[in-house]
Amino acid sequence: IAAGRGRVAIVDIDAHHGNGTQEIFYRRRDVVYGSVHVDPGEGWFPHFLGFADEIGADEGAGFNLNEPVPPGSGDDGWLAALDSVITFVEVHQPDAVVVSLGVDAAVTDPESPLQITEIGYEAAGKAIASLSLPTVFVQEGGYDLNTIGRLVGATLDGFEAAKA
Repeated sequence: IAAGRGRVAIVDIDAHHGNGTQEIFYRRRDVVYGSVHVDPGEGWFPHFLGFADEIGADEGAGFNLNEPVPPGSGDDGWLAALDSVITFVEVHQPDAVVVSLGVDAAVTDPESPLQITEIGYEAAGKAIASLSLPTVFVQEGGYDLNTIGRLVGATLDGFEAAKA
């Protein structure tokens, strides 16, 4: 915002809900927050936040969207939830996007509650690129050191391929 952007969207695709991010921006309308994550109602961290009925408060009402998916969800369910987040972001017409890129939803990750493949991450990158906005990726999660680079690369490759 200080750099001249009126509204920023945060698209969070980490396996777990970004409870801290949501808390910071929950009452603001200049930051749109959308998250796809494992359902906290199924016993997954952060347990008490990340539910679909959390839509923002005060001036931020309507600027928060959580798309929890069931544990064990694969590419199809996860990408459908991401499509909902993309549509939500488009409606709010931000000037830029920050992606909280966690690859801990990967099928290969030993801590993963989800089953997202490399192809799913590439498709996520393409979906995010469809916003056609200045975008910054912040890599923030993943526990399988053998696949983190490949999965981040697949996401960025998808993003770049969709922009070409």
